[in-house]
Amino acid sequence: SSIMRLATIAADPAPVEPDVAAMVANRMIDDVAVAVASLSRAPVRAAVDQARCHPAAPGATVFGEERSLRVSPEWATWANGVAVRELDFHDTYLAAEYAHPGDNIPAILAVAQHLGVARRLSGSDLVRAVAVAYEVQIDLARAISLHAHKIDHVAHLGPSIAAGLGSLLGLDPSVTFQAIGQALHTTTATRQSRKGAISTWKAYAPAFAGKAAVEAVDRAMRGQSAPE
Repeated sequence: SSIMRLATIAADPAPVEPDVAAMVANRMIDDVAVAVASLSRAPVRAAVDQARCHPAAPGATVFGEERSLRVSPEWATWANGVAVRELDFHDTYLAAEYAHPGDNIPAILAVAQHLGVARRLSGSDLVRAVAVAYEVQIDLARAISLHAHKIDHVAHLGPSIAAGLGSLLGLDPSVTFQAIGQALHTTTATRQSRKGAISTWKAYAPAFAGKAAVEAVDRAMRGQSAPE
């Protein structure tokens, strides 16, 4: 199936080319920069307050907070994802569908922080995972228009993050397959968040997709299946 093909991409050990690795670093700097610029804004403060209620060890850091604060990776994804998207200043890809591929980074970074020592993850593992997530989201954006069906573009983001996490954690494609399916199923939302009176949810939508993808990978790693 198409989802299994995405899961197979996540498991591909092909080397990351130096110019791709350099651009991944560039995109991570860009994400942090736009996040810092939004830290005082109301949606970000609300998301950070929520994340602080979910301490964890090892946990992941929250942008703008003390480094000693560690929260569960799904809640770090939530807070950091809102900070990255709030101003809409990060990278953009326009094709059949719209995308801000930088939205992939908060989830992958949070899981890498949380499991880095236990799973002996390296910077190269993180770079590869981000590259995989970018490839999946951009390929989906090139091939499938969601807005034509009044579906929000975060429905591409859930699967791309799940694929990136599958790469990061070295998961078997059968596990990543279930995670991608769950992430897609739980993030297929309407485009209403970008129409009419724009609410603060516009900033939250991609962070919600990231959080849902982290949780989907967690469940898949525990042997749980997804709608096909």
